[in-house]
Amino acid sequence: MTNELTQFERMKIVMEYVVPLIHDLQESLGAEVINRALEKRLQKGRDVAMARPRKTADFTRMAQGTEFFAAGGALEYEVIASDDNSFDMNVTHCRYAEMMEQLGGRDFGHLLVCGGDFAAADRLGMKLERSQTRMQGDDFCDFRYRRA
Repeated sequence: MTNELTQFERMKIVMEYVVPLIHDLQESLGAEVINRALEKRLQKGRDVAMARPRKTADFTRMAQGTEFFAAGGALEYEVIASDDNSFDMNVTHCRYAEMMEQLGGRDFGHLLVCGGDFAAADRLGMKLERSQTRMQGDDFCDFRYRRA
C-alpha cells in the first residue's frame, strides 16, 4: 500500500487554501482585478515555458501522462486519436471542476486548474488547442495536442 497522493488530492489540498484567499482578494480589490492578475500570471508561465529549451514532443507517453491526472477517478476521458504527431482526447467527467464548484471557485477554476495545461504542453514541445472545458460548464473538454 502506498501513501502517495494522487494529483487530484494534491490539487485539492492547495485549492482548499487558494480559493478562499482569492475570494478575500476579490472582495478587497475586485473580481476583475484579481482575475486579470491570474490571467497575467498564466501568460507569464507560458512565456517562461516558451523561453526554455523545448523538449522533443513524445506523443507515445501522452496516455501515461493523462492517467497521472486521472488517477483515483479524477477524470473520465476518451482518446479520440493518438499517433506520433498528435494526441486528441475528450474529458467527459472532471472531479477537478466538481471540486472547484464545491469550494466556490468554479468561476475562476479554469484559470487556476485548467490554464496550466497550455504551459505544460509548451514545455513538452507541443501545442495544445482546447475550445471548451467542463470547468466552464461545457459537456466535455476537447484536448488537441500537436507538435509545436
